[in-house]
Order: sequence, then structure tokens, then C-alpha cells
Amino acid sequence: MPLPVFLLITVATSAYAQSVKGLGVSGGNGSRGGIGDGAHPVRHAQAFITDALIPTAPNTTRQLARGPAPVLFHGDASAGCGNRMVVVDSNKPQQEMVGFGHAWTDSTVDVFDSLEPAVLDQVMQDLFGQSGNNMGFMRHTIGSSDLSGHQYSYDDNGPGFNLGEPDPGLANFGLGQDGTAMARMIARMGQYKGDVFLFGSPWSLPGWMKNNDLFIAPVIETLGGQYPLLNNSLNIKYIPQAVEYFTKYIDAFLSHGVTINGLTLQNEPLNYQGGYPCMYLDAADEATIINQGLGAALKERGILFMAYDHNTDQPVYPYRVLQGAPGMVPAVAWHCYQGPAPNYTVLNDISRLYPGTLQFMTECSNYLPGAGSVNFEVAQNFIPPVQHGASGASMWGLINRTVLATNPDFGPHSPYGGCAGCLGSIIVNSSTTYTKTNDYYMIGQFSRFVRRGATNYPVVQGNEGNALTSNQLYIMAVQNPDKSWAVIFMNNLVSDQEVVLSFTGNGGQYWQGTVPKTTVTTWLLPSEQILGQTNGTQAASMGPPYPYRNGSTTRFPTASGSVTATGFSACNVTFTSTSTTSSSSSTSVTALPVPNTTHTIATTGTA
Repeated sequence: MPLPVFLLITVATSAYAQSVKGLGVSGGNGSRGGIGDGAHPVRHAQAFITDALIPTAPNTTRQLARGPAPVLFHGDASAGCGNRMVVVDSNKPQQEMVGFGHAWTDSTVDVFDSLEPAVLDQVMQDLFGQSGNNMGFMRHTIGSSDLSGHQYSYDDNGPGFNLGEPDPGLANFGLGQDGTAMARMIARMGQYKGDVFLFGSPWSLPGWMKNNDLFIAPVIETLGGQYPLLNNSLNIKYIPQAVEYFTKYIDAFLSHGVTINGLTLQNEPLNYQGGYPCMYLDAADEATIINQGLGAALKERGILFMAYDHNTDQPVYPYRVLQGAPGMVPAVAWHCYQGPAPNYTVLNDISRLYPGTLQFMTECSNYLPGAGSVNFEVAQNFIPPVQHGASGASMWGLINRTVLATNPDFGPHSPYGGCAGCLGSIIVNSSTTYTKTNDYYMIGQFSRFVRRGATNYPVVQGNEGNALTSNQLYIMAVQNPDKSWAVIFMNNLVSDQEVVLSFTGNGGQYWQGTVPKTTVTTWLLPSEQILGQTNGTQAASMGPPYPYRNGSTTRFPTASGSVTATGFSACNVTFTSTSTTSSSSSTSVTALPVPNTTHTIATTGTA
């Protein structure tokens, strides 16, 4: 029998540590916000569940499925009774949140452009609409990446990406066919969601700006692995041209109706391998680019500079940039690829030494997940960064194509190297059919329920395990702008967890419910104002009894209103249920429909 989990939340009034006020949006007339903001308040407790088991057949597992909502009780619970105490200290509000999302790549754009108009509309609704995943934190590639069928920069200045001549005046700068297609597709995103935070990252600057004159360096293998191509790096004499390259890119996207909101100067600046676009960029050179005009240009345009953009095993890099460009580095970006596991505690160090610096987890990929396996890749790299100070997180490639691509499995991608097995949220099977992967639903457990401007609160007791242990229970708790709570659990333990969630100062008020094993589960809890009106419950027909867990145990309010539960140990605490009576106004619910996993949409003019 699983132990009850006690989650204690205290009420805070102090100032935020890191604020996202003033950050821009990419534009468009699409809807803004979502459930948890002032226009879409949480009116009753809800639970949403996604199984970590990757299904072997469609619709055989829970994927953003509504689960039994936590129930509101009053009583008295104390520590020291053998129960698990989980404490969220909301006397110490942490960072404000921006959101969660994915990355736009040339692969995504190429595949989307092959879809029938009605299908493209539906998939964009699924990704960005308020009835879909409502993703609000999106990355895009500046020029090509390993997930590009064609390789290019915005100023190759020659017949091919590796055949260019120096263009010190950037007279031949242009987005080109592929860059223009990406700008137009991102502009289309704004028709579905108008408040996306969009940031760009280059995989390499043009080849002529580098010491080896090559956009893509060769692959030279040795007995110890790939030969270190130290000349696959920025030629510092072209730093003025690098500054102009970035400003021209920002202005070019704006001409297509897309406002860039954030920028990293180099994806994985310590990666200088060959086979796909890479470029070594020393921290001192990154700081110099900022100091020699780009920092001022970004501030003038309201764009967030995000230093580093690589793994957690080299935290000295962002420190060097912060020290080298004082007052010009408002944010730091991190990736998840440190082996054997990322160490997100380095984010705490940045926050202590540079208070107010925003941080993000900007890339993580789910590599070749297999049907029938348990996969927590999204939650394992969304929750811990937030716990340690990140204001948002994005997974890598958004989409794969399984039939129409040149590469039939995970393409299009660079034929020279890079990730040939990175799974996205969407797999396109034909011009009229696509499938949402389990990653789609896992990301939705975050992006649907955490609004921009929400505040994260530290879970100071109750998390179990870490990335190096076999099992974990990760918990994050944020308070949304409507003052409701989104509490997200990753239960990779061997049993269901019976959770009792408490807000101190509220007269012994508790929310009790089940977090099933091998799931990511999100609870939405109404604000105190809503609770005063409705008790936070649904209509009586939707109230208890609920299944106690994935077994036969149930709990029922007795005639006197107290609650009894077979097998439930709470130190003989008696809870008085407030959930048997509800206001009729609580039936007004912000619906979050979840479409079927696989979609086949008829082409225009067909039945």
C-alpha cells in the first residue's frame, strides 16, 4: 500500500526573484493566454494524466486524460506519523514562468508545407491553439541545422554552403528560400497563438566567417573518436560582420511579420565536430560580440540575449560571458545532454551570484523511444530545471515525417551527420494524416496549464530520487496569474501516491487525491477567491466517490460528513468533507478537449 504524500504549501507575499515582465511576443492575432489566467480562471479542481508507457496501439493509454480530481477537505494533519511530508515554501517565490514548447526546424517547415490546408490548420490548432497544447516558448534555427534537408546560412556568398567568399559588407545577405519559408510558417503560428516567446539560435555562422572557411567541417575519425577540429571556430576578425548578421536576421524576420524575442549567439558553442553545422565560439568572443554593438542593438529592439546554450557540465562558460559583458547578459540557456545526466543545480549558482538573471532549458531530445517502453524524457528535463530556476523549457525537433521524407524514419535531416533518431511531437504519415506522439501529451501536461507570468515555488521536501537513481518522484508547483495552482507530479515510483496537499494559513484545508504510478499528473486547484464562491468542486453529480487509486479502495463521505477510507493512514486524522455541496456556478468549466491521437483529414473536395 503506498504511503500518503503530504504536500504543504505556505502563502507568500514577497517579491519575485526573476521576472518575465517586459519580454516580447512573436506577434499575430491569435488567441492569448489560456486556462489559469484572468480570462480563463480555474473554477474547480481538475486532474490530467499522461502515462509514461509509450503505447503499442492508438488510444490504449491515458494521454492528457481527465482523472479523478483532488477533493477538498478540512481537518488537521501533522508530521511524524510515518507519512511522506512534501513541503512547498511559498514564502519564497522563485522565478516567473514564460512557458514550454518545442523548436522550429527546416524539417518541420518542409513537412508542414506538404500538408493539405485543412490538415495544416488542424495540426497548428493541436500545437498552439487553446484547445491544443497552447505552446508559448518556441525556438527556431537561424540558417540550417542537422534537421535540415538543405544546408545554408543567410549569407553563403557562393554556389554552395562550403564554397563562399568573404562578404564583409554582407551585400549578399538574405533569408533565401528555406529561411523565408521558416519565417512565413512562424508568422502563421501567430494566427493560432499571439503571445509566443520566440528565440533564435544559429548552428553556425557563414563559412567565410570561420577559421576553416567551412560551414560544415569534414568528419575526420581517429581511434579515439572524431578528430578535434579546433579551426571549426569563429574568425574573430569578422566579429563586426557577426553583429551585423544578427541584426539583419532580426530585421528580415520582422519584414515577414515575425518579432524575434530572444537570441542565443551559437547553439552548443563548445561543439566543433564535423558532419553538420557546428562552430566553436569561445566565451570571451561571445562577450565581445555583445560588447561590440550587438548587446545595444538587442536592448534597443527589446530582445533577450541568452548566453551559452549548451550543457550543464561547463557552467564556467556563462560565468565568463556574464563577467565579460557586465550588465548586458539578462539570461542563460542550458541543454540536457551532459552524461550520464544533466546537473541542473548549476542554475542555482547562477541565481545566487547574478540575481534576476533568467534561465531556460532550451534543448533536449527524445532519441528513438520504443513502443512499450516507459519514457519520462520530457518531464525529467522540464521539472528539474524549473525546480532550480528555469523560466521555461523547450524540446528539440517538433515534427518527423515517416512516408514523404527522403529519409523515411526521422527526416528530413542533414545527410552528413547529426541526429537521425530525434523524435518530435508530431509524425506526418501523408499529406492528410499525422500522429501525435507521447511527447505531444507529455509537453501538454506543462504547456496547457502553466501560463506566462506564473510564479514557481520551491518544493523543499518530498521529491524523491534524482537523475542517477532508478526511480523518482518530481514535483513542481506554480501559481498562475488567476491565483490558481498548477501542481505537476512525475511519479516514476513503483506505486501510486496518495497525496494530501495543504495550504498553511487556510484553517487546515487540504486537497487529497491520487497520483498514479508511471505517469505525469497535473492538478489544477482554484484560487482562494473561487473557493470562497464554489468550494472548488464540480456539480454534485461529478463529485465523490472517486476511485482511491488504480485498485478497489474507495472513499465516501459518511452521513455526518466525515470521511472514512479503507487502507488510508493519516494518523487517525478525521477530515470533514466540503465536497458534497457545490455551487451551481462551479459547472462553468474551461474545456480542454483532447483530439484522437491519429488524424486523417479528407482533402478539399472529398468526402
